[in-house]
Amino acid sequence: MAQLAEKQSVTTLRPREAALKYGISAAEDVELLQIILRTGTVNQSLPQLAQSLLTTYDNLAFLSLASIESLTQFSGIGLTKAIELQAAFELGQRALAQRQLRQGVVASSSMIGYHMLQKLRGCTQEKLIVVYLDTKNQIIQERTIFIGGLNSSIAHPREIYRQAVLLSAARLIIVHNHPSGQIAPSKNDIQFSKRLIDCGEIMGITCLDHLIIGADEYLSLKEEGVI
Repeated sequence: MAQLAEKQSVTTLRPREAALKYGISAAEDVELLQIILRTGTVNQSLPQLAQSLLTTYDNLAFLSLASIESLTQFSGIGLTKAIELQAAFELGQRALAQRQLRQGVVASSSMIGYHMLQKLRGCTQEKLIVVYLDTKNQIIQERTIFIGGLNSSIAHPREIYRQAVLLSAARLIIVHNHPSGQIAPSKNDIQFSKRLIDCGEIMGITCLDHLIIGADEYLSLKEEGVI
């Protein structure tokens, strides 16, 4: 039993020692997971447990979206480890979003998507947020326009583009959440998006994308070819 504990201790410390010597950025994905997980089980070593997570989810991006329920299906991962994993990913995503938004330039829809996941996750009301951009895709303003369903009569492109004109915005990205957690676009979502694009073309203001935010993921209508 003492030998087993010693073996597990050495295995656990190796990635930490490497990180101290070479820096945390030099660590492989599987080594970073070992540092967070700390221990394996009697039947599965720590490196094997970390590798099984990466193999199951393909990469860190998909693993970061895993739910507590799915993570605890792995032998050796209880509620505490599952929450610690989610906390680590959450910190990384928040830091990245804050760094990019501080720079003020939107490089892709995914940048806004991850930012809005943090902002709207768990929100029980449907919100419509518009990110207004200039000609260089620099953020001018992020503004909540409506609270309520997109089938409501108040969800009208007029207010969205009125604000765009006031801000001298050249482009915009529409974001709204589904409190149900599902990201599949409704008929109203698609119709509203196309209506916004048509209005923008008339006014010379480009609607770059419409993002739908769910419980743990988002959908880009542009990337899906819906608009």
